[in-house]
Amino acid sequence: MFGMNDPAQTLMQLENYIRDGRLEMSEVMATQFTNMFLQNKKRGAEEQIMLVRGLQILCDVLITRNKYPLAVSASKTLLRERRKSPEENDMTGLFYQDLQRSGKCHALINKPRKAKSYFIKAFKKSNGCIACALEGITLMPTDSKLANIFIQTLTKSGPVTKLGQDFIFQPNNLPHVNVMEVITALDLTIYQNNSTAEQLKQGYINQIEAIERGEMAANQKLQNALDSLKPKHDYYEYI
Repeated sequence: MFGMNDPAQTLMQLENYIRDGRLEMSEVMATQFTNMFLQNKKRGAEEQIMLVRGLQILCDVLITRNKYPLAVSASKTLLRERRKSPEENDMTGLFYQDLQRSGKCHALINKPRKAKSYFIKAFKKSNGCIACALEGITLMPTDSKLANIFIQTLTKSGPVTKLGQDFIFQPNNLPHVNVMEVITALDLTIYQNNSTAEQLKQGYINQIEAIERGEMAANQKLQNALDSLKPKHDYYEYI
């Protein structure tokens, strides 16, 4: 069975398979890997972390392979085992991301009430993750509560930043978000005749154009921090 001798190595192999697009093999391995740990009722803390990471991978692979009922089942097991695991760590990431996973699974299987509940919990747990709110409204574009949450979090998004060839929002300690995906979401039917959505969208377009013309720093947040370090008065004014 996969992972019996070196679980950490198996996890690395799983992630490599996913990057290589070997999703069928990844599903088989992740299923056997997680079953192996679930059968061990005397798991230690490290083994519990391995199990949680394996369930995250399994859930993501099942979503990618359009096996949504199985993904929902995996997400339920994931949340159950996540609550038994140690605090958030580098391997398993943040708890809100697993709530977000569950929201996505339930949305894809057309269970909007459950999905909405998980997305709202994830959003609150994350203290306002734009990526979470964006995924929620993208998967459930007619939900007024999720639409309002998305607008709410965008009002605190900070300036547009250019990273490579992409324009992004980079909130502190949260995943970055592609601004073009945000603009696309603001064009959803639910935001028709919404003046706040229109103002936000036009503001982002204006910032992108200003960066492209060189009138705005590609990383305005960094530029503001650097500007704050500059002396407010010229030394020679006092001589």
